[in-house]
Formats: sequence, structure tokens, C-alpha cells
Amino acid sequence: MNNLQFTPILHKGQTRIQVSFEKNETWNQRIKKVPGAKWSRTLRSWHIPDTEENRRKCGLPLKDLSVIQPKHAQEINKTALLYLSENNKEQMRLYLQQLQLKAYSLSTIRTYRNEFAQLLQLLGKIAVQDLQPHHLQRYLIYCMEHGLKENTVHSRMNALKFYFEQVLHKEKMFTPLD
Repeated sequence: MNNLQFTPILHKGQTRIQVSFEKNETWNQRIKKVPGAKWSRTLRSWHIPDTEENRRKCGLPLKDLSVIQPKHAQEINKTALLYLSENNKEQMRLYLQQLQLKAYSLSTIRTYRNEFAQLLQLLGKIAVQDLQPHHLQRYLIYCMEHGLKENTVHSRMNALKFYFEQVLHKEKMFTPLD
């Protein structure tokens, strides 16, 4: 089977294993037989309970779910959002609410959420609203030094600009990096 992937995720508050594969009726029939298997329209893939047995069958390491991290610096999933400080979780909620109020597309909301979450995850317990322009500039330089492509850095910068200017109503949080 080509492109069969297993990824630990958090889906609707539950730890699950996302099972992704190209459209294949045989595999669809097989996965339907797995106890607790469900199709997710939002993920556009199957997911199964994250149990020790299912991890073994999927070839995933048996480990504490609290240490699950995105595979690459530019990736984020809902699991990573669990490990934000309470303050930064609230800031994410306000951020998403403002994106919806401004009628941004679902695609843009998803992208901005992912980009904003990268910063929040890196901050740990530091309150995002306390950051100053020089902190953001250092963060963007850090992103570039860690191999993010120019388009991703621009996307991340726009996501952060939205938070500071549209959610916190701060003026000109971003200055040119030159």
C-alpha cells in the first residue's frame, strides 16, 4: 500500500491515531473492522483509538503522549495546543474568535492558527501579549535560521501581525527586518 501513514493526534478531545492512505476500497473495508475506527470529514482520513495494541500494529513507539511534538518546526496539530499555558490558550481562543469575526476563510484561519501556535508552543509559560517588537523580530530571525522558507516566514509574520494589531489593537508591531 502506497503512502500508508500513522500519526498520533488529538481529535475532539481524544487521543487517536490518524490513518492516512490514498483512496482504496480494500483498505477502507479493512479499517472499518478495527474497533473504534471512525472517518473524520475535517481530517479527511480515518482515525482509530490510540491504544498500546494499535500502536504496536501501526509500528508506532509506545510512549507517553505528553511528549508528542510536531515532526517539523513548521507543522502543528491539535495535540500541540494542549501543552500551552492557560493564558496562551485563552489568547488562541481570542485570536480564532477575531479571525472568524473578520470573516477570514477557513483555509486562512487554519494557516494563521498553525503559525500562531508555533510561537505559543515555543513561549511555554511566557505570556504572548507581553512580547515587544524586538522579541518578534528575534523570533522571525530564529525561524529563518532554522530553515523555514521565505513564504512560510511571511505567512507566520502575517499571522502574528494579525494577533498584535487586530486582537490586541497595538500599532505597528512589525518593522522591516533590514
